[in-house]
Amino acid sequence: MKKNVLLFLMSILGIFSLRAQEVLVSGKVVDSQSGKALEGISVSVKEQKTGTTTSATGTFSIRANKGALLVFSSVSYATQEVPVTSESMSVALISKANDLDAVVVVGFGTQKKVNLTGSITTLKNEELTKRQVSTSSNLLQGLAPGVTVTQQSGRPGGDGASINIRGLSSIYAGQGPLILIDGVVSSLDNLDANAIETITILKDAASTAVYGSRAANGVILVSTKRAKGKELNISYNSFFTKQFATNIPERASALDFLKLSNVAQQNSTGNPNAFVYSQALIDKYANTPPNNLDVIDNDWVKLLFTNSGFMQNQNVNVSAGGDNLKLFASATYLSQDGLIPNTRYTKTDIRVNPDLRVNDKLSFNAVLNFTQNNTTIPSTNSPEFIIRQAIGLIPIGGAKFGEGMYGNAGQSNNRNPLAQAEAAGTSNTITQSLLGKIGFTYKPIKNIDVEAFVARESWTPNTKTQVKNVDIYQPNVANQSYDLVNKWPGTNSLSESYSTNIRTTYQAQASYTGSIKDHNFKFLAGVQNEQFSYRGISAARTDFTNQDLPYLNLGTLNQTNAGGAYQTAIVGFYGRFNYNYREKYLLELNGRYDGSSRFSQAANQQWGFFPSASAGWVFSKESFFEGLNNVIVFGKIRASYGSLGNQALSSIYPFAANYTSGLNAYFNGVTNAGYALLDAPNPNITWEKSKQKNIGLDLTFAKYFTFTGDYYIREISNILLIKPIPTYVGLNAPYVNAGTMENKGYELTLNFKRKLGDFGFDITGLFADSKNKVTSLPGVPYLDGGSVRSAVGQPLFSYFGYEADGYFQSDADIAASPTHFFVPKPGDIKYKDLNGDGKIDPNDRTFIGNNFPRYEYSLNANFSFKNFELGLFFQGVGKKENYISGTGAYPFYAADFIPGLLEVHKDYWTPDNPNATFPRLLPAIGVNGTTSSFWVKNSAYLRLKNVNLAYRLPGMLMKKLHIKNAKVFVSGQNLFTATKFWEGFDPEVNNQNGEFYPLMKTVTAGINVNF
Repeated sequence: MKKNVLLFLMSILGIFSLRAQEVLVSGKVVDSQSGKALEGISVSVKEQKTGTTTSATGTFSIRANKGALLVFSSVSYATQEVPVTSESMSVALISKANDLDAVVVVGFGTQKKVNLTGSITTLKNEELTKRQVSTSSNLLQGLAPGVTVTQQSGRPGGDGASINIRGLSSIYAGQGPLILIDGVVSSLDNLDANAIETITILKDAASTAVYGSRAANGVILVSTKRAKGKELNISYNSFFTKQFATNIPERASALDFLKLSNVAQQNSTGNPNAFVYSQALIDKYANTPPNNLDVIDNDWVKLLFTNSGFMQNQNVNVSAGGDNLKLFASATYLSQDGLIPNTRYTKTDIRVNPDLRVNDKLSFNAVLNFTQNNTTIPSTNSPEFIIRQAIGLIPIGGAKFGEGMYGNAGQSNNRNPLAQAEAAGTSNTITQSLLGKIGFTYKPIKNIDVEAFVARESWTPNTKTQVKNVDIYQPNVANQSYDLVNKWPGTNSLSESYSTNIRTTYQAQASYTGSIKDHNFKFLAGVQNEQFSYRGISAARTDFTNQDLPYLNLGTLNQTNAGGAYQTAIVGFYGRFNYNYREKYLLELNGRYDGSSRFSQAANQQWGFFPSASAGWVFSKESFFEGLNNVIVFGKIRASYGSLGNQALSSIYPFAANYTSGLNAYFNGVTNAGYALLDAPNPNITWEKSKQKNIGLDLTFAKYFTFTGDYYIREISNILLIKPIPTYVGLNAPYVNAGTMENKGYELTLNFKRKLGDFGFDITGLFADSKNKVTSLPGVPYLDGGSVRSAVGQPLFSYFGYEADGYFQSDADIAASPTHFFVPKPGDIKYKDLNGDGKIDPNDRTFIGNNFPRYEYSLNANFSFKNFELGLFFQGVGKKENYISGTGAYPFYAADFIPGLLEVHKDYWTPDNPNATFPRLLPAIGVNGTTSSFWVKNSAYLRLKNVNLAYRLPGMLMKKLHIKNAKVFVSGQNLFTATKFWEGFDPEVNNQNGEFYPLMKTVTAGINVNF
């Protein structure tokens, strides 16, 4: 009995003794390189359920026994175990960007970075949110090697970029990558950057083969944020931006226009006394200030670019949760005003990402996302066309004489760009999108994971376009007044269209992870089904008595309506096998078996198999390499080969016969309603195929440097072409699988990251090139499209024309030159006789340039000093040509209005100016506008894409304000450009015919606050 009592007392004392050793440990977690406080780091006591997460300032508190191990873990940082030796500690975590244990997102799962055998680039949130843009696709420019991001417009709601991964890959099929947001096909531009956790870009066949028939152009995987811990975190992110045009051509004055119009007329007629405008009028303009009556000198661009160009973005993120339920929510409002009247874009984006843990085996996750986009533009023409008119119109035409009083712009059709923008009505499109996704993860036994989800997204564009009549006035010089003379466009109208688009996705997969001694492997198998449906309707009427009542039933004439519907589907079975031995020898096998409704089931063309294989060798782990580990910390060689598909044709059923309805049948002298065949069918067409080879090298060396290099070859076959058929067939030619092409390229990335006291450096340089070549076009000698031609041995869509050889300088020069296809005069463009037959004709045409960017590079330099951060982002292209034609290029030229003149056009050929920028002046460009190398200009450039200066508020101040973290910043976009391209034109934009909306130069101020 005494013994039992003694044991009981000893046990009680032991418990109190253990309890007495437990302390409250407080500390701070920072990045080992930058010293930046880390939020959301999981802190737990090893082998216990006790845990917490770090705050926005990196701080934490947790109860633990002295001597216990605290485990610090995160998706982005290497796990670290620290013994409890005191009640306070400071922990510096190593970023997984340079750590071998980093977990990165791959197709249908994740992998450790050390085990990757494919070509993958991962971008984190902090890289994406340094640039303030309206559409997320523009964020990728210059951040990933081999990814060509081209922005062709700055128009609100239409300034999204096109994305190409590793070059062009098709003639008629889509060139863009497959984009999935949280596993569901969606638009990147609908997503606010503050809600993005990571973007992963899959570039080679090894990483994309599990997406099969839609992976030939690469895959972009976007993971949105989810709650990480129990603590309530609220962040507010806001910026305000003022936008300006990067480049716009400067017009010539009205006086210069009058004088040079006469010069052009004299050159055209050969009569030195010829004129268009009298000397009296010229003298009047020379001696009388503009009065908007009988002396008009309009700068149309300045008159048009009167809108504010103001943009703002307001975002709130909330993250919270408990042991079993976590929730992330995000709400964003963006508004963007254009530079011209009635151009505006707004976006509202609300996202909720909940996670529910039922038990250790079962958990659920969901996504609920609502987006509304509202875009307004002028109704009568696109903003780009209106700007083209402003660039090219004569300056002496009347613009605006008072409120609601517009001039005819010197045009016989009264078309005035200022009236079109301000008063001729608007076209408004509201698109509401709703995405719902629910999934689960089930772990029935150890090492086996079963996952599944179903997602449904619907979006409903609704467009309403109202064209209003505008009163056109004409100056009455005698009465010093203005007379109402007409209305433009003459007929008012209203049209409305509405469509419903629904995409439903089902996916289920299972994986098994195991190991036998040093042999590690993983099996993955799954099935995916995607169904899409479209239904749309439209209606229109004209002749509205009251333009202020835009309702279809009030239109009295031309009642029209239309509608349509279609469905598509794709199903795929995919699998992957991963193997590694001691994470030194790596192997991965992928495959997907896809079936698509875009191809004929009857002809057995709906199904295709797309495999890949890849291997890697971590040579730095070899025993013979141990002596070099202090220099080369990590080294890996990768290689991959695989086959992918492309089914992204604009035609929904490209194999089928296409009919049209109407008055198509003629019997007994009467035209009858019926159906007519338009396109010849070809049920035997199938996927375009892309075989890809890749070899890569990953290095971490000299402690602070990382390097990644890749070389690839893409061999594309079964390219869908339209072969000509005899005209007497009476049908459009069908698609056939015939062409082949090849892309070869390389990608280089070098990063330097170091912390020296209060100074931090993080500098990344990228360089990449992709060279395209058409290798065969069976049955088709070449494919022409305006100024471009695609032919065997040449890059796709190359400019094709004559090779310019300066100007004819004299009659003697003309006499000594080959016979041209026109009668040349001194000052005309001279062309080379390439085939040496003594005459210039179409047989002398050749390939004269290509618009696809070559030698792309960027430098992303980030510096920190105490609470200050400075980011400089340069991006450029080493080789690129733009073909300039039409309005804004040719002096006195426009195909559809009376043109003016630009300031650059004043540098024209004369005997005293033999090396001028432009040929001799003519009323219309004539033969000098023939497609030639003269109009193909070097548009290589270096651009300061972004400057960002930020200041983080001191800790004491934040404590007083009861906030966890706060940063204020100013930034600029497109502030500087170095280029040899034409002054007034943007080298990024393909300025053909002067019809473009300029890119934006921006100045921004903003704040990020965490509560």
